[in-house]
Amino acid sequence: MRLCPVLIGRFKFLSSRRLRAACGAALLVLALAFLGAHIGPDSQRAAGAMTVTNRTSASFEQPAGGLSAAELSRHATADLLFDRTHVPLASHPGAGLGPRFVAQSCIACHVRNGRGRALPDEALVRVPRPAGFGPQVQDKSVLGIEPEAAVILQWRRIRDRGAALREPDVVLIPPGGAPIAPTLARSLRIAPPLLGMGLLEAVPESTITALADPDDADGNGISGRAHWWPGPDGQRRLGRFGWKANSATVRDQSAAAYREDMGLTTPLSAQSNLDAAGLPADISNHELNLVTYYSQTLGAPRTGQPARSTLVRRGQELFGQLRCAGCHVPSLRTGPAPQAVVVAMRDQTIWPYTDLLLHDMGPGLDDGVAEQGATSREWRTTPLWGLGLTQKVNPQATFLHDGRARSLEEAILWHGGEAAQSRDRYLALAPGQRRTLLRWLQQL
Repeated sequence: MRLCPVLIGRFKFLSSRRLRAACGAALLVLALAFLGAHIGPDSQRAAGAMTVTNRTSASFEQPAGGLSAAELSRHATADLLFDRTHVPLASHPGAGLGPRFVAQSCIACHVRNGRGRALPDEALVRVPRPAGFGPQVQDKSVLGIEPEAAVILQWRRIRDRGAALREPDVVLIPPGGAPIAPTLARSLRIAPPLLGMGLLEAVPESTITALADPDDADGNGISGRAHWWPGPDGQRRLGRFGWKANSATVRDQSAAAYREDMGLTTPLSAQSNLDAAGLPADISNHELNLVTYYSQTLGAPRTGQPARSTLVRRGQELFGQLRCAGCHVPSLRTGPAPQAVVVAMRDQTIWPYTDLLLHDMGPGLDDGVAEQGATSREWRTTPLWGLGLTQKVNPQATFLHDGRARSLEEAILWHGGEAAQSRDRYLALAPGQRRTLLRWLQQL
């Protein structure tokens, strides 16, 4: 490389000290450019340009990185609406909260934007639609109205593969009646964390469908499938959000939460503030758009250790060795869509560890409640980014859709169906290897 002689020839007036500094700076720039071209995206920056550097108990509440001043201002405005506690509207009988509901605000379930707790006041219960109520049991109500049922949560202790596990036993008691027969299926659900939803929404549909293998054509035992379902406009949509991938967009997910969690009506279309009954909706399009924007502009935290660290490299190797990455696909790439709500979402390599597909998780996680096109044994692959901060954000948070797993190891042990081979490979690891894998997962 003739960089330094050229500099010497042109800048003889520089002192030797300043010359060495100039050469060093030039070489550093070239080295960084070389490394960037050959190493590629850094997995420590889990959300690309939208990565949050904060890894404290407040990390999930931080706006995404890469937002402009105007985008940050809108996010702050939307945050106030997200935190809002809803009440019945005295000026409009029958409007506002209820008459039956599960919670009065978004943050009542999404504690610090993280996972909810497996408690009756924070979790919810889904039942089959033919039950005569539901599909989400609304266990609270406004004055003068009876709730659908009271929810009592108990835990059954079981032993499996030498481990002490637990599973939920949900008792439903309608007003003035005896407990509903246990033959009626019921599914306890906790609120998932609100991380990187805008980025997952920005992943091209073609990327997700290319990962699907519903007939297990490659014979690897994994047959994830896309969850297609009809949207409000009758068009087929690809589900991405929710435990069963029942929502195609963040807006759909937000509207469903307003309706089913809080009993608040939402606009039937983006062109009108009227609800399905032709009445003014409790939540206007303006409000719905802002709350949607809030969720879309939450990033995901950086990982705890650099990608080049020994723990990360070894943890990723074990993760691949166990074939966990067959469903928890480490990285995805967002598209260049010009309609992305913020510029920082476009063309990003992200590390959510999900394929956003439905997978058969076996009889252990079969709760008997099928939803739309998803069977009772199928669950969307849960993103793992932010996993290690779960109990820092909410010390009482637990894992899996119903919070039955009190630790990451318990969550692994509940994996069956398509994930059974990965679980069994985990059990076959040496104790030190298990500890390494769990320590790496805590860095996500």
